[in-house]
This record gives sequence, structure tokens and C-alpha cells, in this order.
Amino acid sequence: MVVWFAVMWLAALAPVRGVDATNELKPESLRIGFTQNAFQSMNRNDVEASFKAFVETVGRKNGYLIAAQVQIFDDLAEYAAAIRSGAIQLAIVDAWNYQTMDFQNRAQPLFVSKGEAGLGRRYLMVARQDSGLNTLADLRGKQITLFSVANSNLGRYWLETLLLTNRLGTLAEFFGDVEVAGKPSLALLPVFFGKKSAGLVDEAGLKVMRELNPQVGKELKVLATSEPLVNSIIYLSTTGWSSETYRNDIIRGLAQLHEEPVGQQILTLFKVARLVPYEEQQLETIRRLRTTFDRLQKESKP
Repeated sequence: MVVWFAVMWLAALAPVRGVDATNELKPESLRIGFTQNAFQSMNRNDVEASFKAFVETVGRKNGYLIAAQVQIFDDLAEYAAAIRSGAIQLAIVDAWNYQTMDFQNRAQPLFVSKGEAGLGRRYLMVARQDSGLNTLADLRGKQITLFSVANSNLGRYWLETLLLTNRLGTLAEFFGDVEVAGKPSLALLPVFFGKKSAGLVDEAGLKVMRELNPQVGKELKVLATSEPLVNSIIYLSTTGWSSETYRNDIIRGLAQLHEEPVGQQILTLFKVARLVPYEEQQLETIRRLRTTFDRLQKESKP
């Protein structure tokens, strides 16, 4: 999902130059890459068709005849190589995997998304108030549902790290059954109605559910909370562009997304307040999580 709205953002908000309709539009290409897990809970063909049409339509308004070319990658090494070569101009990389991908300074991290509550998502494990479940250890053998955001499994990695830290084993070893949900409501409502013992959701999702149904706030309690974790990073290749002007137009368009009506509609749809410039320290929490996860996994192996 992050992939889809990021692509639409950049196309929608390239600065308008007051193009005369009689002038010939400048042909451009926009080579976009992302990974297969970007399509969790979405139809891939629908997503591709939607943002391709959007790129072409908005490109015309800004003096470009943009041909969007989309490539899906299953292999991270292949994806990194395509970004390094300039074959991919725009890359959305999930923050978990970026730490193992080498771009050799051929791609520049430019933006991360910011929600109403700030940078990153906080993930929560919740249970019913009357369940008698008060700690993570109480969930041994229980049935749970995990909310998984497209292009990221950060909640799952956080929970597994928490289990390993407390010497409770892996997800598969500890829980009786684990289901994955594409929406916070699908992870929360089974807990609320007593069909599941616990659910993992993000803080924003729980807040929305409480606003829609205050009873949810009364009946559910939080057993554990993560640090804020940045979901994805938007990279632009430093090579492979027709001109620096075109590349800068894309950068400015992303930065101004929240200032345009069409951008505001997209941001609202995907529950993101705006894109903000990338800074190295924004990823400190995800680095710590990945370092701890990798170490504990090695230690847990015989």
C-alpha cells in the first residue's frame, strides 16, 4: 500500500509550469520498482493499472508525456542491482530490508512517511480486559491475529524479537495459531468478540477503532507496545534520468504532496499526514530492532 500511494504522490505533484496546450509534451519515462510484498491485501493488476493511468494523466498537466514502467522484484539482490544501475529510478524500500541492500551511493534516500502521531508506527499487542491475560507469556498456545501492512512485516518482526528477548521461542513455537489480517479492524474485532485471544495492530488503527466504537476502548487492553518504527523509505536513483531538471521536479512534487488537494486526498486515503525529508536518525529504532532480532535468532539456533 505504501508503494501505491508513494508512486501516485510523485506523479500528482510535479510542479505545474503552465504548459501551453499547443506545445508538444516532453516524452519521459518513470521506471518504478518495488517488491512483491507490496501487494498484501491488494489486487496487483488493479494497483498497477490505477497508478499508471494516474501518472500519464497528471504528467500531461505538467508538460510531460510520462510512460510509467513497473517492475516487481522477489529477489532483494536483484532489486538492489537494478537500483544501482539506474534501471529503476524510483524505489520504495521497506526499512527492514534496506539494511541488507547495497546501493553503492547510486540511490539517494529522500523521504519517509509521517502519520498524524509522528514518524513511524507503534505496534501493540491487545487482549480483552476480562481475558485474564496480562503479559506476553500468558499468550502461550493462544490464537492470535497479526495486522500486516503492505510492503512491511515490521509488526511481526517486533513481536518475534519480543518473544526471543523473553526466551519464549518463535511465533510458530509459542502461539497455537497465527493468522494475518490486512486491516486493523480484522485483527481487533476477533479479539473484541472473544474469537481470538489477542491481536497485533498499529496504534493508529486502534485509535480509529476506538473512535468508531468507544466500547472497543473499554473492552481491550494493551499488553505490549513497540517503539515507533519507520515503515518504508523512498529512494531516487542518482543515475538514469534524462535530466537533472526532471529528477528535481519529481523530488519537489513529493515534498509538496500535502499542499495539493489531490495529494491530500491520497494521504487521507492511506492515513498518512505527509512525506518528510529522510534523516539518518529516523531509522535508529529499526536498526536496533534488526540488530537484536538477528543476534537472538543466531543464539536460538542449536
